[in-house]
Amino acid sequence: MKKHIISALVCFALSISFQLKAQDASTGTVSGTVVDAETGETLIGVNIVIEGTTTGTSTDLDGRYAIRNIEPGTYTLIASYVSFQRQTITGVEVEAGDVTQLDLTLQPETEELEDVIITADAILDNEAGLLRQRQKSISFSDAISAESISNSGSGDAAGALKKVVGASVVDGKYVYIRGLGDRYTSTHLNGSELPSADPNRKSFQLDIFPSNLLENIVTLKTFTPDKPGNFSGGLVDIATKDFPEQFSFQISASTGFNTKASFSNLLVGESSDTDFLGYDGGRRAIPQEVRNYLNSGQEIPSLRDTRNDEEAAQTLDRLSKSFNNEFRPRQQYGSMNQSYGFSIGNQVSLLGKDLGYTASFSYGQSYSGYDDGGVSRYDLVGNYYESDQLFRRLDVTDIKGERSVDWGGMATLSYRFAPNHKVSARFLRTQSGVAEGRYLEGFQYDIPDALFQTRTIRYTERSLTSLQLSGKSYFEDFLKMSIEWKGSTATSIQDEPDLRYFTTQVDTFPSGAILHSSPTNNFQRPGRFYRDLEESNNTAGVDISIPFNSFNQNKGNIKFGGNVVDVDRDFREQRFDFYTDVTNFTLNDVEGNVDAFFDSLGILGYSNSGRPQFGNYVQNASTPRSNYDATKQVNAAYIMAELPLSDWFKLVGGVRLEDAKLEVTSMDTSLQQGILENTDLLPSINGILSLSENMNIRAAYTRTVARPTFRELAPYITFDFVGGLLFQGNANLKRTMITNYDVRWEYFTSPGEIFAISGFYKEMENPLERVIRTDLGNDALSIQNVEEGRVYGLEMEVRKNLGFAGDFFRHLTLGSNFTLVRSEVDIPELELKVIRNAKPDAESTRSLQGQSPYLFNMDLGYMNPDIGFNSSLSYNYFGDRLTIVAEGATPDIYERGYSSLNFTANKTIAERFELSLKANNLLNPDITSSQMFQDTEYYYQRYKRGISFSLGIKYKI
Repeated sequence: MKKHIISALVCFALSISFQLKAQDASTGTVSGTVVDAETGETLIGVNIVIEGTTTGTSTDLDGRYAIRNIEPGTYTLIASYVSFQRQTITGVEVEAGDVTQLDLTLQPETEELEDVIITADAILDNEAGLLRQRQKSISFSDAISAESISNSGSGDAAGALKKVVGASVVDGKYVYIRGLGDRYTSTHLNGSELPSADPNRKSFQLDIFPSNLLENIVTLKTFTPDKPGNFSGGLVDIATKDFPEQFSFQISASTGFNTKASFSNLLVGESSDTDFLGYDGGRRAIPQEVRNYLNSGQEIPSLRDTRNDEEAAQTLDRLSKSFNNEFRPRQQYGSMNQSYGFSIGNQVSLLGKDLGYTASFSYGQSYSGYDDGGVSRYDLVGNYYESDQLFRRLDVTDIKGERSVDWGGMATLSYRFAPNHKVSARFLRTQSGVAEGRYLEGFQYDIPDALFQTRTIRYTERSLTSLQLSGKSYFEDFLKMSIEWKGSTATSIQDEPDLRYFTTQVDTFPSGAILHSSPTNNFQRPGRFYRDLEESNNTAGVDISIPFNSFNQNKGNIKFGGNVVDVDRDFREQRFDFYTDVTNFTLNDVEGNVDAFFDSLGILGYSNSGRPQFGNYVQNASTPRSNYDATKQVNAAYIMAELPLSDWFKLVGGVRLEDAKLEVTSMDTSLQQGILENTDLLPSINGILSLSENMNIRAAYTRTVARPTFRELAPYITFDFVGGLLFQGNANLKRTMITNYDVRWEYFTSPGEIFAISGFYKEMENPLERVIRTDLGNDALSIQNVEEGRVYGLEMEVRKNLGFAGDFFRHLTLGSNFTLVRSEVDIPELELKVIRNAKPDAESTRSLQGQSPYLFNMDLGYMNPDIGFNSSLSYNYFGDRLTIVAEGATPDIYERGYSSLNFTANKTIAERFELSLKANNLLNPDITSSQMFQDTEYYYQRYKRGISFSLGIKYKI
């Protein structure tokens, strides 16, 4: 069925591509964007004409222009605008059926008013466009273009962000900027903040965005008042593709394999009929009979209820048997990885006005896993200096398999109903489904003479549905004012239907007999979780800009506006535990056969007295405290100004007022409600010193805020699958205030090239840290405010074409960046007291969780348009980062740094076709978390991901 659907999509896409191709293939187009060389602002109404003709156009309110239906040849273009030097561009080559991208920078007029004459070759660089935007930006920013994403071979937004200076990706989806945790990063889609689909994190899961839906990714590292103030590390803004300059269509397919997972049997679990679409088709849902029974207000009968009540016995029998008996991960063949995609876009005329549209879709399925991983747990017993080693609590082999399905679709419409007015609508839908099976076996300290076994089956589906409406208007006759407005609604969903776990022990006796003990002897009973999270995020905002001439006649700008954010989250969890009537039935009765054990559901027979004898039976273990509702409202207003104090120095300053209220209410009314309510003034001052046309020094002082997540405010307890600590939220949390100091020197040597050095220092008041809270009585991992924290670091970046070394190297570009970070937070007094009981000279500070002391990225790109070939070799390394704060003086657990090496190559064939080769994780490093004690490394977890290879083909018009 899946193959038929994909084939139908491919055929449909190919058919419409030929029907909709509107442009005459015998002519070409010249298009681009025109900006002010001093301010970096786009210019509206610039005249662009072909020399010696009347053919031309003018830029729209985004500074864009397009001259269409040009006969193939070489031309000279002239750009003119009042109060700016006229610019003549020679050597503009136009080819049939192609678009020549020509972005222009106009200089304000001088006394001489002479023409500026340049050649087109000097400015034809797609990546350079983003660097020019960055050069004139009013804040510290970094950016990745669609071109760079494609060349890097990144399959999703998370992979692409590894190239950003100071960025690291945790768990393949969460981005940390400058080593700060995900709470200090904010993720936006086309300017609107995205809700998180993870109940335990603030950061959005960026692996949900397929890379072919992206136009660029911009990361802001300093706060300006026109942006939300809830970030300190970075604000990641993902821009999706918008107004195409001509008809375009592409369709692609690829296949590949992973050396650890493909062509082997993986522990995954049985599938539903719709798993290939990224969601469960109902096979994993709570049985309808159980739902109806509980919804009627009745409770599942207990075993005691059935002793003298035949109706209760039959009810318990019926409800127990309604659950499927799958508690052991099943092996599933890991076939080839595959992905498909298509996109289409064009500009057409509607009622005599320009209408732009784009549509994209991508689909991918992949397998991953390992059969040689390891999981261990160690802690300190006794005094730190009197112990030779850590005490072993768990040491097991780890086998894991995953099948992932991801797809995403996007559609945009943009309409210019007047030269200086446009509206846009964007719709985005993404879906991700991950089926996972896992089996651990080995030593557990509670049963030192037995074999510990535990299994889990998990399915996680995530989705994002986003609708955005936006508009932009320019009023030339009214203060030359620009107004931008936007409104969006986004719904993020994460469901975990039927998360199952089952733990047993195998005892070995001197006689050699093996006893498969009942799973209820020493460990948590077999259980099934059903978790549903739905979060909606509604935003609306307006930004108004008014330019002015300063006292020195340089152009300044006043900007003001505001926005509102309304977030609602519902989290529901139902849990069912399976009990065994141990007087009549144990795992030994089926000789340790797990499948046979769970086949024995409900009543197995009756005693001589007529009482029912049960095998396994179900009990409702759901608790109200595991369910909560949460809301967040943030109302904000701001004002800021760009003030050129001279030809070479600009000051950008302003303030933002944010009034925020968070409420988290557990369904258990006995639990304290989590409430956070603050009104904050967030100032921002940026100074930009232009040492030359291509060299800047930036300095900034800003004040930002980090608020706790909903889950951190919810005071109920959850636990991990195996060996993990309990986690309990804290209803008494405060928000963190951060004072930021930044400085940067940047030198744009030529289009597409940059040298930059940045420094930063952050002071934190009441930083939030995950800690062991012994005052909770159960030594649970929790969250609380500590008094102070500090983060400081240095960033270095270079991107350089190697043509200076000779003609042979002119197609090579080297990019590299290095980040050095130090951080420390004060350990809470109570926790420090516990630590010093075992280690009297223990430090009173520790690093921020998730913070790497250094990050290094390097990529070497080869691009030769003459032969239609480009390739990229990219390398990434991060230093050890703190992941878990251990209890007492037990050493903390760090994720050890490792290297990643990826290669991609693309070759154009017969103009319309492109072949691609990708090889990811070529070094296949050990992924390791561990703790060090007395010069010995104790592993917490370790595994290898394997090397992935893929071969693809793309057809494009």
